[in-house]
Amino acid sequence: MKQRPYGVLGRLLGHSYTPVIYRELAGLDYRTFEREPEEVASFLAGDSWEGINVTIPYKRDVMPYLDDVSPIARRLGNVNTITRLPDGRLRGDNTDYYGFRVLIQSMEIDLAGKTALVFGGDGGAGSTCCTVLSDLGMEVHPVARAGAVTYDDLGRWGHAAVAVNCTPVGMYPACPASVCSLDALSGLEGLIDIVYNPARTDLMMQAERRGIPCAGGLLMLVAQAARAVELYTGEVISHERMLEVTRHLASAEENIVLIGMPGSGKTQVARSISELTGRPHIDTDHVIAERHAMTCEDFINKHGEAAFREEETRVLQETASKSGTVISCGGGVVERTANYELLHQNSRIVMLDRSLAELSVDGRPLSKREGVEQLAARRMHAYRTWADIVVDVQGTAADTARDVLSKLERAAYPNR
Repeated sequence: MKQRPYGVLGRLLGHSYTPVIYRELAGLDYRTFEREPEEVASFLAGDSWEGINVTIPYKRDVMPYLDDVSPIARRLGNVNTITRLPDGRLRGDNTDYYGFRVLIQSMEIDLAGKTALVFGGDGGAGSTCCTVLSDLGMEVHPVARAGAVTYDDLGRWGHAAVAVNCTPVGMYPACPASVCSLDALSGLEGLIDIVYNPARTDLMMQAERRGIPCAGGLLMLVAQAARAVELYTGEVISHERMLEVTRHLASAEENIVLIGMPGSGKTQVARSISELTGRPHIDTDHVIAERHAMTCEDFINKHGEAAFREEETRVLQETASKSGTVISCGGGVVERTANYELLHQNSRIVMLDRSLAELSVDGRPLSKREGVEQLAARRMHAYRTWADIVVDVQGTAADTARDVLSKLERAAYPNR
């Protein structure tokens, strides 16, 4: 008899990492089950699924239809995992608690006796995170627009050691954005944003600038899935396997961005990476040229460099928040520091390094006007500062592309 599929129950699921995670962790046949509210009862009573996860807006709605609820799910007041017991009854559980506990403990911060602020702590995800932090010995304060602690009160909480974002603010596609500034929290030792797309939210980048350890929500997503697999099948997923799957997903979903001097071969190398990986390729200069029906050289000559830089930033706002894409940037992308965060939020940035003597100036008005050496003197520090890795240009674009992918692989899995 064919095994029934597993899946996630929700109303509007759209793109989800979840099926990929379950296939990676345990090879499960995992699907999405989109159902309207009036269909939930009959879906739960049916036999078309073996085990399901439950997401908004049904985490509380399913509880009356269950025969048994685990202590932690009853304590939290919501269910995100339903399994069939051997006698056919339905049992509800909450694996988000386990997932967030794995995530916060991965930060390796001494938590007991310290203060935590949870942005959006009055919501479903926020209440789960508050419970975990309290169980780990922290003094926890939910932060909301109104209530005992609001975002306007953060100046009184400079001693807080941990901040957790449980709001959707900053989630793709409305990114980068943040629910607040971290400036008032001078004592922060760690920041967690349970958003997992983009890889680095605005709050995380704020923390990075201050040297504060931070983490996104992807490990939580993987860990809660690992716990669900155990409930479904009895298979225990090791912590090392959770980390491996998290790294693999992060590597697959982040964009590969190429920066470097004009004429360094970014477009051709990006095309080769696209061919080797199956990722779509976007060239920001080509996007601008198509939108304005003129070359970038003509655009700059007609409208000026400042107007071109503004258009370039608009294109980056649209493209750099995507996932799993290869993006080749114009040589002047580093002229605006704001462009760095647009790229960094969901990308690994690669600088292509080519001898200045080999750089062509054809079709490159700034290189012609200022000279390659002067442009390099102004931009080279930014290229190297922005880059996660630097790759020397090889004999062919394909050779360089393979070197880029090899170096990115080694950076993602340094112990292999």
